[in-house]
Amino acid sequence: MRKIAAAAALATLVGAGAAGASPLRYPATVTQATGGMRVSTQADPDALLTGVQIFVEAGLERQTAATNGAAALTAECVARTPVAVAGASQPLRDAIASLGGSLDYTIEDDNVHYYIEARPDRMPQVLALFGTALAHPDFSAATLPAARAEIVRHAGDGEHNPLHVGVQMFKESFLEQGSAYPEYGTAGSVSQMQPEAVRSFHDRTYRRGAVWASVAGRSTPAIDAALGSVARDLPDGTLPALDVKARPIPATAPRIVAQRDIARPFVVLGFAAPAPGSKDFGAMLILQSMMQTAFQASSATTVLPNDRAIGTFYMFDSVPSSLVVYVNGGTGVDPSLALRAIILLSKAMSDKPLGADSLRRFQTQAEGAFVTDTTTLADRSYVVGSLAAGALADRSINGAVEAIESATGADVQRVAKTYLQRYIVAFVLPRAGSAQSD
Repeated sequence: MRKIAAAAALATLVGAGAAGASPLRYPATVTQATGGMRVSTQADPDALLTGVQIFVEAGLERQTAATNGAAALTAECVARTPVAVAGASQPLRDAIASLGGSLDYTIEDDNVHYYIEARPDRMPQVLALFGTALAHPDFSAATLPAARAEIVRHAGDGEHNPLHVGVQMFKESFLEQGSAYPEYGTAGSVSQMQPEAVRSFHDRTYRRGAVWASVAGRSTPAIDAALGSVARDLPDGTLPALDVKARPIPATAPRIVAQRDIARPFVVLGFAAPAPGSKDFGAMLILQSMMQTAFQASSATTVLPNDRAIGTFYMFDSVPSSLVVYVNGGTGVDPSLALRAIILLSKAMSDKPLGADSLRRFQTQAEGAFVTDTTTLADRSYVVGSLAAGALADRSINGAVEAIESATGADVQRVAKTYLQRYIVAFVLPRAGSAQSD
């Protein structure tokens, strides 16, 4: 069912192209400088809404052990900063909601990105409110304690999510520096963080040269102008480049064990993976899709990650990129048998190249999966923005699909040999006495 729906979604997005040329799946991405900020836009005049992502180089990599959680705490304070709408002051998140829009944020390794969705005619006003809060967040006693409580709650939720715990264990073993920290810090680190530390983190990282944006959906000149104002409200300057490194994965797979109050075990395998735009990118997208569907017990698109028997995440938006495969023991799948099957599959894929028929089938499957993962304005604007500074740049999502199409059977075999033979295994096990039902 999922593959059928994915193929149908792909077919609806393929436009007419010149004979022999690869047609565009999405509108072309156009990048321009607006108010000193790079803005990448995939305009869709038929869209009823506009989705905007604002990226700031203030992610986990900019944190230290002493400021673990500062990225999330800063973002939450921005969302709670009072702004004026119709003569009344209210928190930014609520003010945007009163205008029929929404505001969310996500903490990544190398950035924090704020997602704003609103009607095109109201987006300039929404962006003006957002720009004010972004440049002048409220870290006062009226805002910071509530923001801290929210981030502590998120940190606690993550500790009770076995998939989140397993992925974090892999990251801590694979990555160095701040990238290995949890996105919401820890309850202890956030609770102890003083206002001066949060303000210092903001002042150091929220600079005009460290911000870029992406737009998906309806685009207007007024929205472009408003995005330029967001950049101009920030202090000038850039951030020094970071040399983010990954630890080499040993030939003998490291096995890490943690215990949590969960009903059934979770197993996470972490692999190194190629970056977008590299010669291996398309082949890895094919391999990810193959591994996702080879053992998938349920094909329903509504199944959430925590409820799937086996799933994958290709974290190509991180530096360095990585691939995660997980097994959920709570679905009735024996984790040890599934783990063995995944390892055998990865070895089998490196033994010989795919035949032409199999390759095309898996290419179509991978294209469909990629398309269904980028159909919402939120997902599409995020992928456009995350790819904008890399090798794909304006080719963006279309470039990823083209990379899948151009991959050969020999490419898939080579990438399996290069990346899938070394991995880190994280076991998240129930504590003794944990409840055996969710």
